[in-house]
Amino acid sequence: MEHKLYSIANLSDILKLHPKTILRFIHEGKIKARKIGRSWMVSRDELKEYAHSEFAGEEKPLPEKNKTDAANLTERIAVSAVVEIDEENSEEASRISNSLMAMLNGKDDSWGKTRFDFFYYPEIRKAKYVLYGSPKFIAAVLGTFDLLAAQKEE
Repeated sequence: MEHKLYSIANLSDILKLHPKTILRFIHEGKIKARKIGRSWMVSRDELKEYAHSEFAGEEKPLPEKNKTDAANLTERIAVSAVVEIDEENSEEASRISNSLMAMLNGKDDSWGKTRFDFFYYPEIRKAKYVLYGSPKFIAAVLGTFDLLAAQKEE
């Protein structure tokens, strides 16, 4: 029995999605894949499951949630923030970005799922730091920006 495997490039053509989007879906578990050598490969069955997920199996009932449960509320809250800094060059903006990445690599488990995106626009000399996560995570990162601003003023 032949098992058809699709590469990221194949899936990009089939699903009309950017390869980075497909990789993100794999890392998020939306598309099941396995790594063969240095490449991610998706079987025909896994592709069908992703493409037809609403028909792939029995519909699973959503777990009942107690809306008054504080722990449950903590899990349901997501916050986003955009920090924009005027920067003359990308080196300083990249340094800040690297510091934030180091902070995320050693993150506190109580922050839950977090995400950080960095953009530098040389034409307008602005750096943007886009943050997603729990209120605790956003507060910690904004506190870091506050400390950086205080150090620059000294």
